[in-house]
Amino acid sequence: MDESKEDENSEVSEKAKINSAIRTDFILSIEIVIIALGTVIQQEHPLLTQIITVTFVAFIATVGVYGIVALIVRMDDAGFKLIKKSHDKGVISKLGHLLVKALPVIIKILGVVGTIALILVSGGIFAHNIHYLHELLPTWPSMLKEFTFGIVGGLAAVAVFTIGKAIYSLAAKK
Repeated sequence: MDESKEDENSEVSEKAKINSAIRTDFILSIEIVIIALGTVIQQEHPLLTQIITVTFVAFIATVGVYGIVALIVRMDDAGFKLIKKSHDKGVISKLGHLLVKALPVIIKILGVVGTIALILVSGGIFAHNIHYLHELLPTWPSMLKEFTFGIVGGLAAVAVFTIGKAIYSLAAKK
Protein backbone atom coordinates (compact mmCIF):
# COMPACT_ATOMS: atom_id res chain seq x y z
CA MET A 1 0.00 0.00 0.00
CA ASP A 2 1.47 3.36 -0.92
CA GLU A 3 1.85 6.18 1.60
CA SER A 4 -0.93 8.41 0.18
CA LYS A 5 -3.56 5.66 0.51
CA GLU A 6 -2.35 4.88 4.03
CA ASP A 7 -2.65 8.57 4.98
CA GLU A 8 -6.13 8.69 3.40
CA ASN A 9 -7.25 5.58 5.32
CA SER A 10 -5.82 7.03 8.53
CA GLU A 11 -7.67 10.30 7.91
CA VAL A 12 -10.96 8.49 7.23
CA SER A 13 -10.47 6.36 10.35
CA GLU A 14 -9.71 9.45 12.43
CA LYS A 15 -12.82 11.25 11.13
CA ALA A 16 -14.96 8.18 11.91
CA LYS A 17 -13.55 8.06 15.46
CA ILE A 18 -14.23 11.75 15.97
CA ASN A 19 -17.81 11.50 14.63
CA SER A 20 -18.50 8.51 16.86
CA ALA A 21 -17.06 10.31 19.87
CA ILE A 22 -19.16 13.41 19.20
CA ARG A 23 -22.37 11.36 18.98
CA THR A 24 -21.49 9.51 22.18
CA ASP A 25 -20.69 12.77 23.98
CA PHE A 26 -23.93 14.33 22.83
CA ILE A 27 -25.98 11.40 24.12
CA LEU A 28 -24.12 11.34 27.45
CA SER A 29 -24.56 15.08 27.89
CA ILE A 30 -28.28 14.82 27.20
CA GLU A 31 -28.62 11.95 29.68
CA ILE A 32 -26.90 13.97 32.40
CA VAL A 33 -29.02 17.05 31.70
CA ILE A 34 -32.22 14.99 31.79
CA ILE A 35 -31.23 13.49 35.14
CA ALA A 36 -30.45 16.98 36.50
CA LEU A 37 -33.72 18.36 35.17
CA GLY A 38 -35.69 15.50 36.71
CA THR A 39 -33.97 16.09 40.05
CA VAL A 40 -34.65 19.83 40.24
CA ILE A 41 -38.25 19.39 39.11
CA GLN A 42 -38.87 16.80 41.85
CA GLN A 43 -37.41 19.17 44.47
CA GLU A 44 -39.95 21.84 43.43
CA HIS A 45 -37.41 24.68 43.44
CA PRO A 46 -38.29 28.06 41.88
CA LEU A 47 -38.03 28.19 38.08
CA LEU A 48 -34.95 30.45 38.13
CA THR A 49 -33.12 28.03 40.44
CA GLN A 50 -34.04 25.15 38.14
CA ILE A 51 -32.76 27.01 35.06
CA ILE A 52 -29.48 28.00 36.74
CA THR A 53 -28.91 24.51 38.13
CA VAL A 54 -29.62 22.68 34.89
CA THR A 55 -27.53 25.18 32.90
CA PHE A 56 -24.59 24.71 35.28
CA VAL A 57 -24.88 20.92 35.17
CA ALA A 58 -25.21 20.98 31.37
CA PHE A 59 -22.07 23.11 31.03
CA ILE A 60 -19.99 21.01 33.44
CA ALA A 61 -21.26 17.73 31.98
CA THR A 62 -20.62 18.78 28.39
CA VAL A 63 -17.13 20.12 29.07
CA GLY A 64 -16.30 17.13 31.27
CA VAL A 65 -17.65 14.50 28.90
CA TYR A 66 -16.09 16.06 25.81
CA GLY A 67 -12.80 16.48 27.65
CA ILE A 68 -12.64 12.88 28.81
CA VAL A 69 -13.63 11.53 25.41
CA ALA A 70 -11.08 13.80 23.71
CA LEU A 71 -8.38 12.33 25.97
CA ILE A 72 -9.52 8.80 25.16
CA VAL A 73 -9.66 9.45 21.40
CA ARG A 74 -6.11 10.89 21.50
CA MET A 75 -4.77 8.11 23.73
CA ASP A 76 -3.30 6.15 20.82
CA ASP A 77 -1.70 9.29 19.37
CA ALA A 78 -0.02 9.93 22.72
CA GLY A 79 1.14 6.31 22.78
CA PHE A 80 2.64 6.58 19.30
CA LYS A 81 4.46 9.78 20.28
CA LEU A 82 5.89 8.12 23.37
CA ILE A 83 7.09 5.18 21.28
CA LYS A 84 8.64 7.48 18.70
CA LYS A 85 10.36 9.76 21.25
CA SER A 86 11.82 6.80 23.14
CA HIS A 87 12.95 5.13 19.89
CA ASP A 88 10.87 2.12 20.94
CA LYS A 89 13.12 1.40 23.94
CA GLY A 90 12.63 1.49 27.69
CA VAL A 91 9.77 2.17 30.07
CA ILE A 92 8.40 5.12 28.08
CA SER A 93 8.10 2.90 25.01
CA LYS A 94 6.30 0.23 27.02
CA LEU A 95 3.89 2.88 28.30
CA GLY A 96 3.29 3.99 24.71
CA HIS A 97 2.56 0.42 23.61
CA LEU A 98 0.22 -0.01 26.59
CA LEU A 99 -1.73 3.13 25.60
CA VAL A 100 -2.04 1.98 21.99
CA LYS A 101 -3.12 -1.56 22.93
CA ALA A 102 -5.51 -0.40 25.66
CA LEU A 103 -7.52 1.99 23.49
CA PRO A 104 -9.66 -0.63 21.67
CA VAL A 105 -10.39 -2.39 24.97
CA ILE A 106 -11.41 0.86 26.64
CA ILE A 107 -13.64 1.81 23.69
CA LYS A 108 -15.40 -1.59 23.84
CA ILE A 109 -15.91 -1.32 27.60
CA LEU A 110 -17.26 2.22 27.25
CA GLY A 111 -19.60 1.03 24.51
CA VAL A 112 -21.09 -1.66 26.74
CA VAL A 113 -21.23 0.51 29.87
CA GLY A 114 -22.68 3.43 27.90
CA THR A 115 -25.37 1.25 26.37
CA ILE A 116 -26.37 -0.13 29.77
CA ALA A 117 -26.41 3.40 31.22
CA LEU A 118 -28.58 4.64 28.36
CA ILE A 119 -31.04 1.78 28.87
CA LEU A 120 -31.20 2.41 32.64
CA VAL A 121 -31.64 6.18 32.24
CA SER A 122 -34.40 5.82 29.65
CA GLY A 123 -36.10 3.12 31.72
CA GLY A 124 -35.84 5.35 34.78
CA ILE A 125 -37.45 8.19 32.88
CA PHE A 126 -40.33 5.90 31.93
CA ALA A 127 -40.65 4.42 35.42
CA HIS A 128 -40.61 7.76 37.25
CA ASN A 129 -42.69 9.84 34.86
CA ILE A 130 -45.40 7.46 33.67
CA HIS A 131 -47.64 6.73 36.63
CA TYR A 132 -48.87 3.38 35.26
CA LEU A 133 -45.31 2.13 34.80
CA HIS A 134 -44.29 3.47 38.21
CA GLU A 135 -46.97 1.32 39.84
CA LEU A 136 -46.32 -1.70 37.58
CA LEU A 137 -44.22 -4.55 38.97
CA PRO A 138 -43.99 -3.20 42.55
CA THR A 139 -42.01 -6.18 43.87
CA TRP A 140 -39.21 -5.89 41.30
CA PRO A 141 -35.98 -4.14 42.25
CA SER A 142 -35.98 -0.64 40.73
CA MET A 143 -32.85 -1.23 38.64
CA LEU A 144 -34.29 -4.38 37.05
CA LYS A 145 -37.61 -2.61 36.42
CA GLU A 146 -35.86 0.40 34.83
CA PHE A 147 -33.65 -1.86 32.71
CA THR A 148 -36.71 -3.78 31.50
CA PHE A 149 -38.62 -0.58 30.66
CA GLY A 150 -35.55 0.78 28.88
CA ILE A 151 -35.16 -2.36 26.75
CA VAL A 152 -38.88 -2.51 25.91
CA GLY A 153 -38.97 1.24 25.13
CA GLY A 154 -35.84 0.97 22.98
CA LEU A 155 -37.18 -2.00 21.04
CA ALA A 156 -40.49 -0.18 20.55
CA ALA A 157 -38.63 2.87 19.23
CA VAL A 158 -36.63 0.71 16.81
CA ALA A 159 -39.84 -0.93 15.61
CA VAL A 160 -41.58 2.44 15.11
CA PHE A 161 -38.61 3.87 13.18
CA THR A 162 -38.23 0.71 11.08
CA ILE A 163 -41.92 0.72 10.16
CA GLY A 164 -41.82 4.48 9.52
CA LYS A 165 -38.78 4.08 7.29
CA ALA A 166 -40.47 1.28 5.34
CA ILE A 167 -43.62 3.38 4.87
CA TYR A 168 -41.52 6.36 3.77
CA SER A 169 -39.60 4.18 1.29
CA LEU A 170 -42.86 2.83 -0.18
CA ALA A 171 -44.33 6.33 -0.43
CA ALA A 172 -41.15 7.71 -2.03
CA LYS A 173 -41.21 5.01 -4.74
CA LYS A 174 -44.67 6.09 -5.93
